[in-house]
Amino acid sequence: MARYFAIGSLEEAAAYLAHPLLGARLSECVEALQDLTKLTAEQVFGEVDALKLRSSLTLFSVAGGGSVFDAALARWFGAPDVRTLEAFNRV
Repeated sequence: MARYFAIGSLEEAAAYLAHPLLGARLSECVEALQDLTKLTAEQVFGEVDALKLRSSLTLFSVAGGGSVFDAALARWFGAPDVRTLEAFNRV
């Protein structure tokens, strides 16, 4: 199911970010995550969804999402998701 709804390219990710409603809501959600303290991504989302979050943050960071995505990656995971970078030939 995840592959069915997956963003298939950096261009699609950039278009999502550029969308006035979708991009704005995504950025707001990521900013809200930063307000959660003393918790891990696994505690908030569970193990599987924490992996998806890392992948999504990596994708949107590479697609030009800006500092909010970079900061969330650093805060929650310390580094981007290598498998996502490999999928988009960014390693």
